[in-house]
Amino acid sequence: MKLLLNNIFRKPRNLLILITIAVSLFLVSLKFYFTKVAANILPVAVSEVNLDFGTVFPGEELQKNFTISYVEEYEQGGITYRIIKKIKPKWPEPPVCGQGFTTREEASAYCVANPNNTNCCYPDLCPSLTPIKIEEGTEEENPTLAYVGSDDLSDAWIIYFRVPAIVGHVAQEHIGEVVTSNGEYGCDVSIDILE
Repeated sequence: MKLLLNNIFRKPRNLLILITIAVSLFLVSLKFYFTKVAANILPVAVSEVNLDFGTVFPGEELQKNFTISYVEEYEQGGITYRIIKKIKPKWPEPPVCGQGFTTREEASAYCVANPNNTNCCYPDLCPSLTPIKIEEGTEEENPTLAYVGSDDLSDAWIIYFRVPAIVGHVAQEHIGEVVTSNGEYGCDVSIDILE
């Protein structure tokens, strides 16, 4: 009798263990399915990380160069890109901003949506910056649609900076932007890869 009761209780226990293992495997496979990570390595290199013009004076005209190069180890054929300008966030976030950004991308998106919040964002310098391609042969590209690839390994660009005048202190020959006061201004110039 005792042996019979052990067999009856053992079989459901074995079945319960088998069901628990099956459910656990299913949950682990779901976890791996939903946490898949894919990474794309972009086959371009930019020669400058930061173009800092430093202290400037109204009416100055300055320029900085950079190059966008195709990295030949990748066999994708080429990349179409554009140069974009966005209002620069004060990053890392200053205490007076109070938005609690965890990444620079969050701060940048906030500044695009709230350009007049000078606690979190630098006053806009973007209208005074112009990307200009240094011509190579007959190739013509503009900052909103350019290409590098196996047949065109690099593009050289100039960021042309015409320093704006300050309201009330504008020379008669000044052409371009006018700002309301002196201080720190900023603009993020970045490369946007187009699929």
